[in-house]
Amino acid sequence: MQGREGARVWLPDPDQVWRCAELTADYSNKLVAVIYEDGQTKEIKVKNEDELPPLRNPDILIGENDLTSLSYLHEPAVLYNLQVRFCNHNAIYTYCGIVLVAFNPYEELPIYGPDTISAYRGHSMGDLDPHIFAVAEEAFTQMERDNRDQSIIVSGESGAGKTVSAKYAMRYFASVGGSDSETQIEKKILASSPIMEAIGNAKTTRNDNSSRFGKYIELDFTSNYDIMGANMRTYLLEKSRVVFQAPEERNYHIFYQLCSVSDKFKHLKLGHHDNFHYLNQGSSPTIEGVDDAKNFEETCRALSLLGMNEKTQGQMFRVLAGILHLGNVALEEGNGDSSAVDSQDESLHIVAELLGIEAEELKMWLCHRKIVSGREVFTKPMTLREATFSRDALAKDIYAKLFDYIVIQINKCFAAPTKPFRFIGVLDIYGFETFEINSFEQFCINYANEKLQQQFNQHVFKLEQEEYVKEKIEWEFINFYDNQPCIDLIESKLGILDLLDEECRMPKGSDQSWVEKLYDKCKSREHFSKPRLSNTSFIIAHFADKVGYECAGFLEKNRDTVSEEQIKLLKSSQISLINTLFTEKSRKPAATKVKVMPTSPAPSKSKQMKQTVGSQFRDSLNLLTQTLNSTTPHYVRCIKPNDDKMAFTFDPTRAIQQLRACGVLETVRISAAGYPSRWTYHEFFCRYRVLCRSWDIKRNDMKLTCEKIISNMINDEDKFKFGRTKIFFRAGQVAYMEKLRADRLSACGVMIQKNVRMFIHKNRYHTMRRSAITIQRYARGMASRRRVHHMRETAAAIKIQACARGWVKRVQYRRLVYIITRLQAHARGGWARQRFQHVRRVRAAIVIQKNVRCWLTRRRYKKAMIGVLTIQGLVRCFLSRRKLKKLKIEAKSIEHQKKLNKGLENKIISLQHKLNDMKLENQAIPGYKEEITTLKSHVTEMKEVQVNLKTSNNRVAELEAKVAELTQMVEHERGEKMDVLTEKERAEKDNKELVENLNAENTRLSQELEEAKKEDSMKAAEVLLKKKFEAEKQQLIMENSEEKSAYQRLLREFNRLEQKSENLEEQMAKMKGGNAHKRTASNVSNLSGTSDNATEGLGPDDSSEFSSFMGDDDIGYGSVRSRASDVSDTSRNLENIDWSSSNKANNASPADIKIQVPEKLQELEMENAKLKDDLTRLRKSIADSEPQNNRVQEFMSEC
Repeated sequence: MQGREGARVWLPDPDQVWRCAELTADYSNKLVAVIYEDGQTKEIKVKNEDELPPLRNPDILIGENDLTSLSYLHEPAVLYNLQVRFCNHNAIYTYCGIVLVAFNPYEELPIYGPDTISAYRGHSMGDLDPHIFAVAEEAFTQMERDNRDQSIIVSGESGAGKTVSAKYAMRYFASVGGSDSETQIEKKILASSPIMEAIGNAKTTRNDNSSRFGKYIELDFTSNYDIMGANMRTYLLEKSRVVFQAPEERNYHIFYQLCSVSDKFKHLKLGHHDNFHYLNQGSSPTIEGVDDAKNFEETCRALSLLGMNEKTQGQMFRVLAGILHLGNVALEEGNGDSSAVDSQDESLHIVAELLGIEAEELKMWLCHRKIVSGREVFTKPMTLREATFSRDALAKDIYAKLFDYIVIQINKCFAAPTKPFRFIGVLDIYGFETFEINSFEQFCINYANEKLQQQFNQHVFKLEQEEYVKEKIEWEFINFYDNQPCIDLIESKLGILDLLDEECRMPKGSDQSWVEKLYDKCKSREHFSKPRLSNTSFIIAHFADKVGYECAGFLEKNRDTVSEEQIKLLKSSQISLINTLFTEKSRKPAATKVKVMPTSPAPSKSKQMKQTVGSQFRDSLNLLTQTLNSTTPHYVRCIKPNDDKMAFTFDPTRAIQQLRACGVLETVRISAAGYPSRWTYHEFFCRYRVLCRSWDIKRNDMKLTCEKIISNMINDEDKFKFGRTKIFFRAGQVAYMEKLRADRLSACGVMIQKNVRMFIHKNRYHTMRRSAITIQRYARGMASRRRVHHMRETAAAIKIQACARGWVKRVQYRRLVYIITRLQAHARGGWARQRFQHVRRVRAAIVIQKNVRCWLTRRRYKKAMIGVLTIQGLVRCFLSRRKLKKLKIEAKSIEHQKKLNKGLENKIISLQHKLNDMKLENQAIPGYKEEITTLKSHVTEMKEVQVNLKTSNNRVAELEAKVAELTQMVEHERGEKMDVLTEKERAEKDNKELVENLNAENTRLSQELEEAKKEDSMKAAEVLLKKKFEAEKQQLIMENSEEKSAYQRLLREFNRLEQKSENLEEQMAKMKGGNAHKRTASNVSNLSGTSDNATEGLGPDDSSEFSSFMGDDDIGYGSVRSRASDVSDTSRNLENIDWSSSNKANNASPADIKIQVPEKLQELEMENAKLKDDLTRLRKSIADSEPQNNRVQEFMSEC
């Protein structure tokens, strides 16, 4: 069948990998003639039948959700089936036996919600469409059913969707192993994702968020299969990315996130990422659609959720910033083979500050190293290349230890409170990698994939064996690719890793010497070869493909050495986190150098110090394979469909590369080596019952029936096997049976078509005959019925016409009568309305005329009244102003009294001078000691003075009487004021009479105005009078306001004068009885002396001037301010008199005292009396002026 004409085959193609074609002739003469689907023909040379092109599967099998269900299991069949499912059905998941192949769709799909989780819960893998939830459900069910640990191994290249698949698997476990809602463990696991992405993911040429490490997470379950905790191990952190990035790639995300928020962490002294050597080498600092600042906030929230406080986070950021600044430390060539760092290097001091170490020590050990030779220890300078490598190694080591520390903290948060009952492990690790230049990292990744592929092959073979034993069929050993020789090449004695460790222990070991040893020791190995044109590389034939490795850097990366002095320097750091990272405890977890957290105890210190990265990774990989072998594994292979990240776009070249690398084709090959196609007896009978005769069918024994069917189709018993419940077929047998079935169905179809066509034509003839007779009968009947119907319609039409004509005429007559009646009604109504409107207009005109005449009369009356009132106001204002001017003239006549008071101040001042002279004389008295005896002789005369004092007291009484007289004088002045007010009232009376006369005149004028004929002249007169009235009114208002202000000033002056009077009365009281409580003869003599001194030099004129002091300014309003200033000045002069100086006159001669005291008392009494009189008159005048002021205000309001 394979070389027969019409067979559909697959042919290699450089663009599409495989193209479908059809044989146009049978195979002969080592040539195969084919035609492609686009019509192109071609002849292909074939050496023998074994090299004929692979056959294409029947169309019924295209799009199967399990690749092992295909009849032909080979590379083109697998590739085409995956392409059809992915592009035509938008199905991203496909089974390949026990392997789930997952394509990255590059868009969000609604197939991961809670409803989908519920749909897959409790169903087997084959019940529903392929899905990551189906694999997770199978693992969870087997854990419950078999009480055995499970594992899910997710692999694939960068950007294939490994991390997303692992995340959805863990979400499924958290959902079915906890409550329906999101559990706390899932929250913590999801919170760890942004942290691990920040510190372990970076932008590469293939993926903007590529995981640069592998991780293995164990989800722990209780005996009730509830999730209780988790544990994470990490593998193969790409430390070299910390110090170097290829073009179009970035460093780890956390560095760019820190730089994006540098303004919030000014103490870290960060800036733009282009300023750091460790961040600007890839020349691609940004990722489209990614906000580093926003991601940094999410990272901080996740750290807080996992229990890391702000202090710890701050120290972590210090370490990360220190790594960036360490890369900026400038190393320079020194003398000879040495190197140096400038002491003023800013980055050096920043690194020392951030890491809490001494800058000088850091400078020293960046350029020197300590060498121990026996008992001697000496320091050796490093070359520029060695110093640069040492600096970068230190940066990588710090970052690796910080990475391990964060993983440890996350595991502490995940830790289960008790020992778990069972666990499900999820492994997310690199797939097979091959680049143009492959180094130590790709070697370790491919080595890990070799180990995982070996575990996978063994597991698949074991399942095949179990299936055959379960079905009780005879089987032979299946030959499949065993990659144990390749693994032995890598990890056995004198293998690649062993020779690499040996070369690392050599003092002068180099990459070149190591690769030469490989050429010598491994040349006999089947999977090892040397390139023809290179002496620095070697080739390993892995299970997926041959990979060439460049030896450059293998030794350095395997040693991963850091200067011991640098480690000691960091141990002495003042930052607690750095101490934790570099203490011995931080080295305790195994595989720190390779980013793994095993559960086994750490080796001894000496052994650990000697262990290389390769040996550590080998140990951790063996531990991983042991863990996986103790579980039931489930496999997920993630495929990247294209490199352009386009949704549902399939690139066959990229897809086939990954299918080969991840072992899917090897799985298909293993399945093809046995019995890949298998059917249950019932399914086989339902499908191929058409190939047997009816008497061979026995429904109660399906196995026997199927045996009869197969015996008639396949003669070679090796091509099939009968199991207990299934039939097993070799590859290609199902396609052969499908062809036989199609041929049988085709023959049966021809027979059925012949009989059906005969039956159809016979029935068509009988139907046509019956139809013709029926049509004729119905046609004749229809013609007769039409004639009768025409006759009936004619008779009815005549009757209808008669009735219609009569009805039309009646309608026309009624319409005419109705129209005439309506016209008459409208005409009569219009005539009546016109008469009604005429009568109503006449009445309205009469009413309007009446109101207009009334309005005109009222308007003339109002205008006349306004003119009369205007004239009255003007006349009254004229008379009031004339009267006011008279009052002002009378008020100004009081000014002459002011002149009488001008000498009073001079008298007081002269009196003060005399008192000062008396003081001088009294001061001279103590100088006259010789007159003491004479004064004693006058003692008798002092007694006589006492008698005279008594007489003076009597004189005081007389002075008081004079004060009363002065008070009467003040009242007399007030009477004069009242006379002025009386005259004012008389003037007002005259003014009133004048106003009455003016009112009479206004009445006469109003009568004359009513007789005026021309309204325009009246308006002009009114305007003129109104303007004149307004001007007079404004002037009167201004004068009234002046009168008010003058009155207010007079009132204030009255209050001040009253206060001054009270002050003078108090002074008089002091002069009279200031020492009343010690009233003796001597006191009386002193008082008399004081009075005499005060009044000395005052004559009758002075007394008259003083007596008229307060009455001069009380007559008019115009002199209030000047009067107030005079009074205040006089009061100040009186207050400045030193009245107490009289007390010092005790030493004066008795004759002088007799003269001075009576005179002074008399003077003061006169002044007091005059002031009291003036105050009395002022009070009376103000009281009398208030009614007059009220009348003025009333007058102004009338105006």
